[in-house]
Amino acid sequence: MILRLPQGYETEIGEGGQHLSGGQRQMLGLARALFGNPRLVVLDEPNSNLDGDAEARLVASLAEIKRKGATVVVVSHRPALVQAVDKVLLLKEGSVELFGPRAEVLKRLMPPPRIAAPAWAQGGAA
Repeated sequence: MILRLPQGYETEIGEGGQHLSGGQRQMLGLARALFGNPRLVVLDEPNSNLDGDAEARLVASLAEIKRKGATVVVVSHRPALVQAVDKVLLLKEGSVELFGPRAEVLKRLMPPPRIAAPAWAQGGAA
């Protein structure tokens, strides 16, 4: 993304990145957070301004730093990032509602599938 800016790394981005889009500012912030060899990364809605491609790169980057041994804490309401985590903590009104392995928590959150009754049981023609 930086190399696609008009002057690459020399591009003036202004105070607080005012000359960048929200997604570009978010990607720069993420690059700074993930630079080097972080041991702990805490991200709050890191994909809120990202498009699909950038979000996919974020998920891949998080998987890579996890592979290197970093602990990653992500606060998110969006499903794409939830698929990239090991454990989920669901808070409701400031209290822990659910916590555990992602698959178990998501299974408890999903309503059971509704099985449609046959037409004859609904008063329809047999």
